[in-house]
Amino acid sequence: MKTINKTAFRFFIIFMAMLVCSSYKLQQQKLDKISLDLISKTLYQGKSVSLKSEVYYKSVGATMVTHFTSPKERIVITNGNGEYKEYDFKNNTVTLLQGIDLSSKNSLFYSFLSGSIGDMGLKSLGYKLANTKVEQKMVITTWVPEGENSVKTKKAEIVHENYLPIYLAFYDINDKPMHKSFYSNFQQVGSVKMPFTITEFEYLSPTDSVITKRIYSNLKTNALVDDNYLNYKVPANAKVIRPAEQNLNKK
Repeated sequence: MKTINKTAFRFFIIFMAMLVCSSYKLQQQKLDKISLDLISKTLYQGKSVSLKSEVYYKSVGATMVTHFTSPKERIVITNGNGEYKEYDFKNNTVTLLQGIDLSSKNSLFYSFLSGSIGDMGLKSLGYKLANTKVEQKMVITTWVPEGENSVKTKKAEIVHENYLPIYLAFYDINDKPMHKSFYSNFQQVGSVKMPFTITEFEYLSPTDSVITKRIYSNLKTNALVDDNYLNYKVPANAKVIRPAEQNLNKK
């Protein structure tokens, strides 16, 4: 395993100090909640699927709610503990799940609004920093899992430019890419900058991949955020569906 060279390490320390300052400023501003419109377009085997939704995030409890409006209305609610609910309005059914992979702390919103963009949530997933290098003013960090890894990930890589993450990738045990995310179109949200465009590549095989582009817009913060869906309660008479009964598409 490669070690962190002294020059890169010093650069990384300065880099992390800047991130801590950004986190402190964010806390001072008390950005309690935000909402955004989201259009998600997925391309697979020549076919394109578009989803429209409204995304809500509340700092307390790291509550995240996604209200899908097209092509089918449903709502997904999750929190920092990994408690997950997906409610189907038309069929009055709800899927209940729980697990660390479903936690909202793995989301884009938590990483940026909590000031943890240095590791992009990898520490909470059991990764540790293995290597740091600087190339053309970009900080490239490599992370490796500390314990057993259920998805057989060998490593993850993050690229930061101007103290902002622009790239995140996961590699399998054969050093082949499993997933790549590119972050762009950064805009001001309170005292931090967040990417309003995310392009993802999910590699199913060496010749087959799923491409998803997410575009956020219509930012609202604090008092301007409609609490209707943040406080949404699934109807008590909703039928509980076991995960095996449907193909759950986590967004």
